[in-house]
Amino acid sequence: MEHETLTQTDIKNLREFIANKERFITKPTVHWDHDQFKTVRAMPELVIQPTTNEEAEKVVKYANDHHIPVVPRGNSTGLMGANLTIHGGISLDMVKMNKILAYEPNSLTMTVQAGIRLKDIEEFLADKPFTYMPAPAMHWATIGGNVNTNAGGLKAIKYGVIREHIRKLKVVLANGKSYVFGAKAVKSSSGYSLKDLIIGSEGTLGIVTEVTMRLYPRPKETINALIPFSSLEDALKSVPAILASGVVPTTVEFMGRQVLDLWEKYAHQKFPEKGEGFIILGLDAFTKEEIKAELEQALKTTTRFGSKQAVILEASSEKAQLIWKAREELLLAIQNSTPMMDEVDISVPINKIPEVLTRIEELETEVKMKIPSFGHAGDGNLHIYLCSDKDSKDIFAQKSKKSNF
Repeated sequence: MEHETLTQTDIKNLREFIANKERFITKPTVHWDHDQFKTVRAMPELVIQPTTNEEAEKVVKYANDHHIPVVPRGNSTGLMGANLTIHGGISLDMVKMNKILAYEPNSLTMTVQAGIRLKDIEEFLADKPFTYMPAPAMHWATIGGNVNTNAGGLKAIKYGVIREHIRKLKVVLANGKSYVFGAKAVKSSSGYSLKDLIIGSEGTLGIVTEVTMRLYPRPKETINALIPFSSLEDALKSVPAILASGVVPTTVEFMGRQVLDLWEKYAHQKFPEKGEGFIILGLDAFTKEEIKAELEQALKTTTRFGSKQAVILEASSEKAQLIWKAREELLLAIQNSTPMMDEVDISVPINKIPEVLTRIEELETEVKMKIPSFGHAGDGNLHIYLCSDKDSKDIFAQKSKKSNF
């Protein structure tokens, strides 16, 4: 379908749908032309920030009737350019739709508008006995963005990705009408699972405006430990053995010396533990006895792979805070180390991660390119970064293509 360019008549008509004109931005700034990665840039012709379902419906219907592209946008924490208006048109910025609509502990659900940040959900639930389990890396990401990308995060190994936590969605389709997919009930087998079709569709099928999510009783006990190894390969080989031992972690993150060297240069700080490979192991439970037994079993297992003394990451410990700071800043450190880069996210069986990293080391030599990585060892999701040092754009593109990622 051919896309139409916005006209002054379109802008005049669309303006009538938005109550507050400050949410109708006809001269977008660079804030709206990129995502977190800043590799792809595309400036929208118009930014509209709805606060109600009705506003979103009117904008979408008008745009559809006049063949104007509409791209939903959250807090732009994505890395693949998915929220950019590459064909021009309207950026439908959802961040003003940020209300909590219902907290219903009796049904273990909570309903929010799509533009609310994960951070705000966490703060609302902080003093309550129930919690929302998914933990994507960016706490200022919106729930709508998480739904649109079927985000995973640090706890996916135990609690699954976003799809497992969404009960119901309200979605504005291209005809400008809102539809509800799913139900608060755990089981709903009436017809196609359209909710699951919407999740992960990145705004191509409709605009998510409301999300009803599943809540969990909050575990009373949590613990995190940094486990050093003499090699990253040994660290990664220990992970399938941990899971096979009966331990079910909430988190198993990995990082190696290469990416930590980049972080040390970026942060001007030293990583507080020695080692060539590390995993961060997270556990939760409802009793001290249960979590103690799981931790002991996990550490007993890692010693078979040459692990060194584990560091328990107490929240009040300065060392623990520095370790978490390093993990959270790895992407920023990689970005800071290179003038150009591209990200490749892949998922592999967890026992194949060492083979993938060995191949990456070979590629670094073959294509003469720095390729740092880190990721979720528990579910096989790797974040791989192709970095250019002083290459031209053309040479970088050739090397990236040669790497075959």
